[in-house]
Amino acid sequence: MKAINIGLILLMCSTACHQEQKKQDITAEKNDMAKVDQQQLDTVSYAHGKNNYRYVKNGDTIALAITIEGDKVHGDLLYAWKEKDRNSGHIDGVLKGDVLLADYTFSSEGQESVRQVVFKLSKDHALEGYGTMEEKAGKMSFVDPQKVTYDEKFTLEKVNAGD
Repeated sequence: MKAINIGLILLMCSTACHQEQKKQDITAEKNDMAKVDQQQLDTVSYAHGKNNYRYVKNGDTIALAITIEGDKVHGDLLYAWKEKDRNSGHIDGVLKGDVLLADYTFSSEGQESVRQVVFKLSKDHALEGYGTMEEKAGKMSFVDPQKVTYDEKFTLEKVNAGD
């Protein structure tokens, strides 16, 4: 009889310890999920509405003014290089994660052209991506948009709409 009582006590203790471990695991998992959610909020704080980014240095200007609606993006892009032709136009694209891939329709020297552009966005800045391009259906497109490199030389800082 004593053996049965001791066995029952050990079984109950084991079950109680296992339940406590489950509670700790669930709490740790919830904390991890909260951290991931906060990180996602930090990286996609730009994800809705109007966003303006600008690079101005040594007489050169790049200005990106976009509106993000879900994963669709549209807006205006301007390149004004010191002592060179400027070009400005409209972009329409898609946002996947923090990467904007868009068609840039612009005028330069009286000629209208279309080329792809790619920007990596964050809540504070945008970096333009560069990579090998080829002409496809009358526009310049990236051979492989996954293999672009982002140049911090021309970091576009986020600005308020009124700036």
